[in-house]
Amino acid sequence: MSARLPARVRQLPERVLIAAALEALPESDRLVLTLCLLEGLSTLEAAGALQVGEREVEQRMATAMGALTLELGVRSTLRRAA
Repeated sequence: MSARLPARVRQLPERVLIAAALEALPESDRLVLTLCLLEGLSTLEAAGALQVGEREVEQRMATAMGALTLELGVRSTLRRAA
């Protein structure tokens, strides 16, 4: 029966998990991810938009991606255990 549901509905739990993980990030890290991954800006463009150095954007991106990976990994493990 679930195969009849639209793909976006079937994916809702994962989308909710990702949204929650993004919300848990510090605003500066979330903003870098939004600019680079969702808006498609390069690290140089994001640095200009945020008025920080390109290295700062790279560091925030690495920190944010690490935190997301950890957060989603932990939540995924908890979901499977439930």
